[in-house]
Amino acid sequence: MNDLYYPQNQNNLIFKSLALFESYKHCIFRNMMSTKPRHLQESKKLEHIRPSGIRKMFARAQGLEGVISLGIGAPDIPPPELLLKKMTELQGLKTSSYVINSGVPALREKILEQYKETYNLDFDLEGVVVTSGGTQLMFTAFMSMTDPGDEVIIPDPGFVYYPTIPEMVGAKPVPIAMDDEFQINPDEIAEKITSKTRMIVINSPSNPTGRILKDESLKGIADLAIDHDLVILSDEVYEFMVFNEKKHLPMASLAPENTVTLNSFSKTYCIPGWRLGYGIGNKEIMQPISKLHPFIVANAPSLPQWALAEFMGTKGDKEFRDKLCKIMERRAKVTKEEFSKLDGITVPPIEGSFYTFPKVENSSGTDPGYEWVERVFEKAKVVTVPGSEFGKSRNDHFRISFGSASEDKLREAVSRIKEMEEKD
Repeated sequence: MNDLYYPQNQNNLIFKSLALFESYKHCIFRNMMSTKPRHLQESKKLEHIRPSGIRKMFARAQGLEGVISLGIGAPDIPPPELLLKKMTELQGLKTSSYVINSGVPALREKILEQYKETYNLDFDLEGVVVTSGGTQLMFTAFMSMTDPGDEVIIPDPGFVYYPTIPEMVGAKPVPIAMDDEFQINPDEIAEKITSKTRMIVINSPSNPTGRILKDESLKGIADLAIDHDLVILSDEVYEFMVFNEKKHLPMASLAPENTVTLNSFSKTYCIPGWRLGYGIGNKEIMQPISKLHPFIVANAPSLPQWALAEFMGTKGDKEFRDKLCKIMERRAKVTKEEFSKLDGITVPPIEGSFYTFPKVENSSGTDPGYEWVERVFEKAKVVTVPGSEFGKSRNDHFRISFGSASEDKLREAVSRIKEMEEKD
């Protein structure tokens, strides 16, 4: 007979039984409550996932004639001609094989050169990991740098994946409501830091707000991370899309030992479908990401890596980035001017990215942003996104993306909405 059944070991038996029940209770209850056969039941991890409202609005607009989409966050500008030419020239050569897990060395070297030239920041080659888009870098960072029960401080409003991915890996998102100028007060972050805090997420220029965090805010956050030994995940995918002569201040220049910078080629070169992003930081802080990355994807797509390695640093590279920024700055100006003409809509200053986050004033509804978005979609065929998709603090706002809408389209969208309001 097993010795667990002897009286002197009864406490051990009870302890082990309770521990076993605790480990499997969610499976037991899930199976009891579910009407699906067990082989069709999804993992408990997916309970935290809800469909993206951005993608939902995008899907609803598909196939509808005459829709103006100000919903999806993607640029409509063609990629640089020289980059496309490089892609064509390299097809079928050395681009069909696996490459080093962390990315083609030639591309990583170009990234290092860009950070040195643009920000005077020095990193090692081991501190660059090329990923299948910025989202994969985000997932890899959360998964490799947090444990279940850890806390991740995130901006509210903020990008829709900031709360979802930490929850998927067992961490707890802790939202910090931004102020009326969409700035983060470091003192409010300090109040939320506990022994469980592992990471602070920032995003500047911001999706969805279109604002840039002030230098003093960034410095305050950097000091907190250094003092409390925290990781900063700094989402800087819109670094080259800043307006009105403003300059982008990279978080790595303020807290180099603590910062993982999340970046992407999608917005910089208008190639979101190529699925190529990267993380950069000191090689020590990037080591967990480098370690996990090959188990998520052996390597990011190789052909665009080789093409970008030959394109970055050319005259055409900077010319394209400057041209794209000017186009988006003109669209930002039109967006603010036109949407400010609508009754009850307040449009904040647009400092960067290709988004803005207007407020619906004087509404008596429980979810004013959502109600406005639905009414405009149904009656004016203009797609925007409710503010509630980006956090709980701003359900009286909505997001406009002017990345894929020309100046004429933006004016037409406002004309349709004004016509709708006159009829109502």
